[in-house]
Amino acid sequence: METRVQTPGQLFQLTQTLEIPLFQRPYVWTEERQWAPLWEDVVRLVDLRMDQAPSATHFLGAVVMQQSSGPMGFAAEYTLIDGQQRLTTLQLLLNAASSALRDAGQVASANNLRKLTLLDEDLGFTGTERLKVRHTNGDGVPFQAAMLSSAPADEGASPAPHLILAAHRFFYDCVTEWLAEGDSDAIAQRATSLAMTLSRGFEIVVISLNSEEDSQSIFETLNARGTPLTQADLVKNLVFQKLEAEGADIRKAYEANWGLFDEPFWTSEVRLGRFTLPQVSLFLNHWLVAQTGEEVRTPATFARFKHWLEYENPGSVIDVVRALHERAVDYQAWIAAANSREGAIDPIALFFYRSLAAGTRAATPLVLWLFDAVNGIPRAEAEAALHWFESWIVRRAILGLPASDMSRSVAQLIRDLRAVEPDDVAMTLRSLLESFDSPGNYWPSNAELERALHGAPVYRTLPRTRLRMVLEAIEDDARGYTTGRGSWSGSRVPRDTMNIEHILPRQWRQNWPVGTEQEEIDRDEHVHRLGNLTLLTTPLNSSVSNRAWSGKQEAITRHDVLLMNRQLREAPEWSEPAIDRRTAVSVEAVIRTWPVPEGHAVVPEVRKSDVDSSWIDFRHVVAVGLVAPGTLLSARGDRDATATVLADGRIEFNGTAYDTPSGAGKAARGGSTNGWAFWMLPDGRQLRKLKEPYRKLVEERRVEARTTRALGDRS
Repeated sequence: METRVQTPGQLFQLTQTLEIPLFQRPYVWTEERQWAPLWEDVVRLVDLRMDQAPSATHFLGAVVMQQSSGPMGFAAEYTLIDGQQRLTTLQLLLNAASSALRDAGQVASANNLRKLTLLDEDLGFTGTERLKVRHTNGDGVPFQAAMLSSAPADEGASPAPHLILAAHRFFYDCVTEWLAEGDSDAIAQRATSLAMTLSRGFEIVVISLNSEEDSQSIFETLNARGTPLTQADLVKNLVFQKLEAEGADIRKAYEANWGLFDEPFWTSEVRLGRFTLPQVSLFLNHWLVAQTGEEVRTPATFARFKHWLEYENPGSVIDVVRALHERAVDYQAWIAAANSREGAIDPIALFFYRSLAAGTRAATPLVLWLFDAVNGIPRAEAEAALHWFESWIVRRAILGLPASDMSRSVAQLIRDLRAVEPDDVAMTLRSLLESFDSPGNYWPSNAELERALHGAPVYRTLPRTRLRMVLEAIEDDARGYTTGRGSWSGSRVPRDTMNIEHILPRQWRQNWPVGTEQEEIDRDEHVHRLGNLTLLTTPLNSSVSNRAWSGKQEAITRHDVLLMNRQLREAPEWSEPAIDRRTAVSVEAVIRTWPVPEGHAVVPEVRKSDVDSSWIDFRHVVAVGLVAPGTLLSARGDRDATATVLADGRIEFNGTAYDTPSGAGKAARGGSTNGWAFWMLPDGRQLRKLKEPYRKLVEERRVEARTTRALGDRS
């Protein structure tokens, strides 16, 4: 058995074929889980090699191949024992990139990549013989169609294209779009950089067996036995190998520094999206991002760490181990404080509590960088920067904006802040956040926050931990924590312990009746709004429940001490106008807690993108009269399906009433769909065209409510 690390150029440049046996499972990789992350790695690596580190690499994983015992031809033949999904995808990427480069007029780069997927016709290879990777199972025909065609397969040709054809088309489109993003006079350079990165920038561990070795036992060992090494395990092994080469005291280094990472806090699993990984692996990734100013995907932590340690680290390995230990001690203390339920909490621990409640861990690298003594940033300056950073994170989380660009944006912030003086970090960070202008990273303005929160059913749209954190901040604002003068009550509200209570209960019909259907719709609209929500202790929450207003108010007046509930203790009744007024007061508290610079506004392009994606209940659109009950909707395209708008805002299709346009659209289409785009009004407009008129009406009501409240305050 021979094991070596090879690039795609080294693995595929030889005159050889890799055959995927009949017993291997079919191709199952998908866009969401594998293709898109792989393409993100490609783009990141191309940018890195073009701008900062020409020799940067990215680890793709391992494959096992065994030399064939059959008669040898001009091309050496191997059987692929393990890694067929990975190599199939890599071949599709290389081939699709070659086609896209060729179509863009970059023939030289296209040919260099094509040689990695097809054997040369000049050597006598024709047809399927040219394939350097061959499938003998049911994937063979679509793989041949993708690799040997002169153009990528048209995905629209069938309702459900084979995954192999879809992958080839996906990568072709990605490369085509990426080439078009650059200046026209730089396309040749971009093409060369992409080809070089695909050929030389990725690394694969190739385990090559001779024809006599037991491939099955090796396959079982790799896939079924033991626990796979984590990224932290790989880093640890590398570090201690280097320490030994330096002549360091290995035992002392472990006991004084690295032993910390074997404690339960660090070995416990944390969730990252759909996956879990040890706390230490995630910390090492964040620490590495803070050191490099680069986005590093968690599976690539070891590969990037190895390159940094060997080529970019200016000091000794023992210095790195000591620095890791110092930052780990700080990080563990911050997280422990963030998990405390009561009492004082410093700005860093409060940041971690709020950012974790907001659902993001990707902010950690910048915090590690800000409070690293090596960078010389004064404590007050770092805390001021953290204040703006928290506002950016929490505002986006409250509005439910995507966090997909968070890691990349944080890495960019670190890179840019490195170039400024320590005393200018806070002001520079604020300016950088203001300059963000894409849907994936812009800083929402006060106007957008007000517009969205006034009518949003936040109880339904925000996770409970995030909503509770926002309500806690509103209470802390009432206690004086956003004034800069300290608390007026002596302590913050307990964190992550109180229950979220609807003042107007969700089951309001029993004790809070109204007279008309329109009033019922209006009341349903207000139940989940911010102004109708508060925090109560568990016993008090259970006692008030669905009681009528008089009983609920009496219980709150007698037993509750929160300042955010003062208005409730004084209100003669609780109705929709009262909810609107309290919503406005709550939004003002949110804005004070997480401010933006004066005059900060969202660019029109971002505002339009956000408007199109924000949550609206179609029933509300009907309630305000923008579409009349009985309106006949038609399906988009060549479908002849029709649906009817009911008086309560639901949509009836084939005798069944659906709560949302998408629910009715799914029934009509036979699969998930965006109902706002699927259904057409009689005048030919899609339902989504009603969203902006509805927002304008809501905004007018908000302004009217604020004016009424202001007049009432004056009187």
